[in-house]
Amino acid sequence: MAGVDISQLHDDYAQALNVLVDTLAAGGRALPPAESQPPVDQMAALEASVRDARRARSGHHP
Repeated sequence: MAGVDISQLHDDYAQALNVLVDTLAAGGRALPPAESQPPVDQMAALEASVRDARRARSGHHP
């Protein structure tokens, strides 16, 4: 991939997995997973964004 600085890329999942493995290997305990956030409805967010942009372009404010 031309133009991509791979030094800026990182893998949060792999990093968290390595921390977990190291913790367990040292005799530590794993913490329960954090509560996940409900998924965002991407289509609804896109529709709202388009609607807001159209309103802004036409001079109407929400």
